[in-house]
Amino acid sequence: MEIKLYHIDTLEYLGSILARNAFDYEYRDVSDEHFIAMTRGMPLRALLANLVAFDMVYDVIDGEEPAFAE
Repeated sequence: MEIKLYHIDTLEYLGSILARNAFDYEYRDVSDEHFIAMTRGMPLRALLANLVAFDMVYDVIDGEEPAFAE
């Protein structure tokens, strides 16, 4: 599953989260180091609930499995 991140006001693309399950995910093209540091290790459900604190909204893209970094 891919979760695309956007700025809450401008809808500018801010990167994505590639998720295998609720605890196994990685950030892709996310440049906000503070966001990464504060959310790394959170269950995905908690991370998504906290996105508004970082002025972000998201869109879930289901379908073909995204390529993960090895």
